[in-house]
Amino acid sequence: MGESLEVPVLVVGGGPVGLLMAVGLRHFGVDSLVVEKHASTLDFPKGRRVTTRTVEILRQWGLDEQVRTRSLPAAASLFSFEGHTLLGDDYERRALPFTQFKPTSPTRELICSQEHLEPVLRARAIGDADVRFSAELVDFSQDDHGVVASIDMAGQRVSVHASYLVAADGSHGHTRDRLGISRSGPGVLGHRLSVLFGADLGDRMASRASAVYWLRAGPAPAGSLFVAVDNKDRWLMSVPYDPDVQARESMTESRCLELVRAGLGDGSVDVSYLGHRFWDPTALVADRYRAGRVFLAGDAAHLTTPEGGLGMNCGIADVHNLAWKLAGVIAGWAAPALLDTYEPERRPHAVACAEASLGPARPPNPVDGLVLGHAFASAAIIDDGTPAPTPRNPVGEYIPMARPGHRAPHLWLGTSTSTLDLFGSDFVALTDPAGKPALDHAVELARTTGVPLSAHAVEAAGWHELYGVGAGGVVLVRPDGYVAWRTSTPPQTPHLLAAAVRTGAGHAASSTAG
Repeated sequence: MGESLEVPVLVVGGGPVGLLMAVGLRHFGVDSLVVEKHASTLDFPKGRRVTTRTVEILRQWGLDEQVRTRSLPAAASLFSFEGHTLLGDDYERRALPFTQFKPTSPTRELICSQEHLEPVLRARAIGDADVRFSAELVDFSQDDHGVVASIDMAGQRVSVHASYLVAADGSHGHTRDRLGISRSGPGVLGHRLSVLFGADLGDRMASRASAVYWLRAGPAPAGSLFVAVDNKDRWLMSVPYDPDVQARESMTESRCLELVRAGLGDGSVDVSYLGHRFWDPTALVADRYRAGRVFLAGDAAHLTTPEGGLGMNCGIADVHNLAWKLAGVIAGWAAPALLDTYEPERRPHAVACAEASLGPARPPNPVDGLVLGHAFASAAIIDDGTPAPTPRNPVGEYIPMARPGHRAPHLWLGTSTSTLDLFGSDFVALTDPAGKPALDHAVELARTTGVPLSAHAVEAAGWHELYGVGAGGVVLVRPDGYVAWRTSTPPQTPHLLAAAVRTGAGHAASSTAG
């Protein structure tokens, strides 16, 4: 008889989304088991953009500095390049429309190749969870009490009993198919070949170093580009190809190097072939994010084209939304109905990301409106009747506000502390110093609900205007940093905060599954 394991949450998939799911669960005190069918982390460059919101999440979970050290220097990541060839004299280098520091966040976005990012996340996840590579989900079943999964771990069959299963097994995973969940959207939008190669170009590229290198029509096929891996020795070239005209077998090592040399524009460069991959830009979103006790996250739930680098970031936002909810239900302070809010909060954002990846998010266009400004609407958010913002460019323009459903805005509370640093472990009620005594009384009553809650008085200039409250007004922020409830004036009774906390923890929603 094989080994049997019991764990609160089984995470299928050991990419960035699955690994951060484990990190997030541990942040809230929940154990998990991560199973990944591959033997190790990614060994080929993939997603590279780490958006501002993702860096904020990494900051909340203590990973931002480690990821920063593996990222491109800011001097390179703030530019894009356009020319007929990579090394030719005819080129333009343009500053991207974001700076190293923004007034809307304590962080800045990064360019970090996924092959460099994943080892950082894996090292942290191994300390936070039971992480098994060379372990593949074979089958699973579920009932009202939990999930039973059969896992092949390096040839040994293991039975895993879990309260919940999070499927982060990517676009080619089988969990979604087993659940019978279909997808909607444009689908496959083309075919591309990526060639990873080595070339000592650091000195020659020093004055033109960028995050992405677009090639105009020239020696390389139209639509070709280079992306920086380290901007020194490792590079990635992406070219379109037509499988009806060019068989995959024709893309040999020799042919790949021909394409690379054409794009470089200098045949004297010593180039070494490191590998190639075929891939299809795709935009699809799962029609459902939950089936009973199983939840979809990351590429298992949604696919975006590479434009804007939104895919991985959207997946990381998925688990940031789901981790605290699972933890609350497992601990007992949140109602099972809170889990019903995962899909209505995350799926609309994925649809918006998929649509933006069809063109509006194309570099060098900013995406702050999408990653910082997207608002949630669910039974756990209490609408205060205020109008939603109407930016001229919803993808690029972020309008900071503390309207319920929105990310609580960043405001410096000192030289290095942001309002965002107050969030992440429990519900937080914010007010001004004058309103703090009444808030403390309300918090004591609210704590009888069992929901973790703390209070903070904000003394920073601009607080009232930025958060949309008057003297003594209160803003209730969830563990994920999103506003659950707001009153612009002092609460009429201290019991209003307790009611808002209960709603934020799912006690006012109707459950469709336990």
